[in-house]
Order: sequence, then structure tokens, then C-alpha cells
Amino acid sequence: MKLLNVFCEGQTEQGFCRQVLQPHLFPNGDGVIQTLPVGHKDHHHVYGLGSRGSYNRVRKFIINTIKSRSKPGVHFTTFLDLYALPSDFPGVNDNTRNAADPGSYVRSLEEAFAADIHSQFFLPHVQLHEFETMLFADPEAFSIAFENYEEKVLRLKSIADEFPSIEHINDGKTTAPSKRIIEVFPEYDGRKASAGPDIAQTIGLSVIRQKCPHFGDWLNRLESLAWE
Repeated sequence: MKLLNVFCEGQTEQGFCRQVLQPHLFPNGDGVIQTLPVGHKDHHHVYGLGSRGSYNRVRKFIINTIKSRSKPGVHFTTFLDLYALPSDFPGVNDNTRNAADPGSYVRSLEEAFAADIHSQFFLPHVQLHEFETMLFADPEAFSIAFENYEEKVLRLKSIADEFPSIEHINDGKTTAPSKRIIEVFPEYDGRKASAGPDIAQTIGLSVIRQKCPHFGDWLNRLESLAWE
């Protein structure tokens, strides 16, 4: 049985991995995704890594997990938000952000992350800029989770149209993708863990990978993993 361990921040990411990513990667049922939360619980009981978190703590957890679980047919990856990464995260202090080309910055962080963990079975991914970016790939899909959505969907489409790609939507405290969605759909704030994966599933990975090139690159690499 193939096993992909995904270190991720929260319940929404965990749900996405189980509900959307696992059936895609293992359509024949010959593999499973094990999600491993690496964040802290906040007052809403939702995991988040956060800028006040410690990368060193996460690093120890990842390295110890790889040591204890490494065997044929097992791989490890991450699904962490670029939004509010800890200040001691690899590469953060050695690279400069370029709003016009966010992909180059996040790839530099992933390269530094991979070098720091130093395992051939570890494939890091840092999401631009957070999970909710993917939901802008097709705002019409919000109809699966919310009523009275028509005008609100148009507002989300208008936001997406302001940027060269939805992965360019920035990560400010009030302008990050999740914050923009909550401003339009306030009820999303309390339903992220269920509504987020449902909406992503409705959009479909073929659309998401097209609209989110950096996410698409990660998916390509996951699809190409050697499991022997």
C-alpha cells in the first residue's frame, strides 16, 4: 500500500487532502494519504502554523516522522501556507519577495526547506498564498455550499480579475484570499473545514491546476513519485 504523509496546517487542508487529493493520486485505492497537522490550536480549535509559530519545532516533528516512517512505498510532503510563515522558516531571510512574480520567491523557500530537511523522500510545497487561493479558480462553485450566492460570486470573480493570476492575490492581514472570501461570505469563517474541500472538489483539480501554476507543479511532482 502506497502512503503519502502530508504535513499541513489545518482541518481545511486535511479535508482537502482526504477528499480531493487522495482519490486523484490513488484512483485504484492502492494508496492512502495520512495528514499530519503541524500547527497550533487557536481559540477556534483550528490548526495554524502562523508567524508566531516556531519552524524549529515543525522541523523536529518532520524529521522525526520521516525517520520513524521511512520504508519502500512511503513519501512525505507539505501543504503549508505562504501566508504568515514563521520568521525563521528556511529562505525567508535570504530571499526578497517580488509581487509581480510570487512563484520565484516561494520556490526559493521550498528549495531551502528541502535542503534543511535533507531527505530524498521529502517533497516540500508552500501554497501561494493559502488554501483559499484555489477557491478563486471558479467562484461559481460556492453555490454548492451557500445560498443567495449569485451577487457574491460576481464579487469574487471581480477580485480574481484584478490580478494576473489568482496566485498573485496577496497575503495581507485583510487582503489574503481567505479574508477576501470571508468579507463576501461571512459564514465561510465558521465552515472552512467542510465548505473549503467541498468547493475545491466541485471546481475540480483540472481547473485548479490550470489556474494555480505553482500548485499544479506540486501536483505534477506528486503524480510522478516513484513508489517502489
